[in-house]
Amino acid sequence: EVLSTPRAHMGRRETIFRLAKGFRGRSKNCWSLALRRVQKGLQYAYAHRRLKKREARAVQIQQINAGAREYGISYSRLIRGLYLADIGLNRKMLSVLARQEPYSFRAIVEEAKKGLRVSVLGVEQVDAGSGAQRGADS
Repeated sequence: EVLSTPRAHMGRRETIFRLAKGFRGRSKNCWSLALRRVQKGLQYAYAHRRLKKREARAVQIQQINAGAREYGISYSRLIRGLYLADIGLNRKMLSVLARQEPYSFRAIVEEAKKGLRVSVLGVEQVDAGSGAQRGADS
């Protein structure tokens, strides 16, 4: 018994009908309907691959914001503080830390707060001057 080898290249019609498999009504077996529905389906797939990334980023930002507010800082100030403190963590890693590693996330938040203080007050005042000023006031 000799088995026939599959064709190396499917025709265009076979490709479209294969992609249309599972569609409702005549869209799965009528050429003109299948062609239009497959083209529209591929357009939706292209757009939604990008939309999925956009929505994932929005969820990550919400998770970071919730974690940051637990430690008394907003999302925007946290991101600015991370930039000033020269901490190069991306939003995906920050959201994972906010969810799964609260102690590590807290340490990062404290570094960001320190970076914000340094940018506002200046390096010398934060390190040595703040303690001397408190002692002179009291």
